[in-house]
Amino acid sequence: MKKYLYLLRYEAKTIFRDPMNLYMCFFPIIVLLLSSFAFPLIFESIDPEKGTTLKITMLLLIIIILSFGSFFLAAMTTFLLLDHKDEYTLNSIAVTPLGASGYIKFKMTYVYIMTVISTTIVLVGTKLLAGKHYVIGGVSLFDNIGIMHIISFAIVSSLFVPTLALFQGAFAKNKVEGFAFIKGMGMIALLPAILILEAFQDGLQFIIGIIPGFWAIKGIILELYPTSSSANLSYPLYLTIGALYNIVILIAMYKLFLKKTQY
Repeated sequence: MKKYLYLLRYEAKTIFRDPMNLYMCFFPIIVLLLSSFAFPLIFESIDPEKGTTLKITMLLLIIIILSFGSFFLAAMTTFLLLDHKDEYTLNSIAVTPLGASGYIKFKMTYVYIMTVISTTIVLVGTKLLAGKHYVIGGVSLFDNIGIMHIISFAIVSSLFVPTLALFQGAFAKNKVEGFAFIKGMGMIALLPAILILEAFQDGLQFIIGIIPGFWAIKGIILELYPTSSSANLSYPLYLTIGALYNIVILIAMYKLFLKKTQY
């Protein structure tokens, strides 16, 4: 236990010594402020008679909250992994009893826990502070989900953060390349936004299923704003498929990262 506490202190120092990492670490708080105070102002600026425009805008911003509430934690983790590449610190860690593979497991575990906590805080905070503003057809969307919906969503959706970090860390040679990867993956992270289109309400939705974040986001969106379609699955099934899919990809990315770093 002591060695893990020591590692946590080391990781905290690494994060806090770099302003960029610190900014990314606290980015979920920025998302919470946007979702609780800025986005409601956008809703109020839309003419209530333009119901379709309000619905599309609201669902789009909710998907942005769900997608980006933790995205920058993946970016922070990527930079931490690239620090090891630049400073060759994995060479030293590899000869310790923990080993490079054990250290990477430890790092991905605490990042995952951080992501679950931050995602939960963002959604619970939005529900409590601004839930009454997320209204479609006279119904508050956040009244449709409870704490268990939020926690289960956070547990599944957060699996993608260490996966994304390992993928970017494996292929990027330095922080410049890492930043380019992060920008590109940011566009991919937004792809679930096309779920608001009518064409993707039925079977076509599963085309986006190749994106790991799709499954949890689609599940929680259906809980927030239920729509009838024979193609829709139940919330638990969306999350189960999403969890299994993310775990498979996470294991693959973990092995790929170790292979790319030759450990």
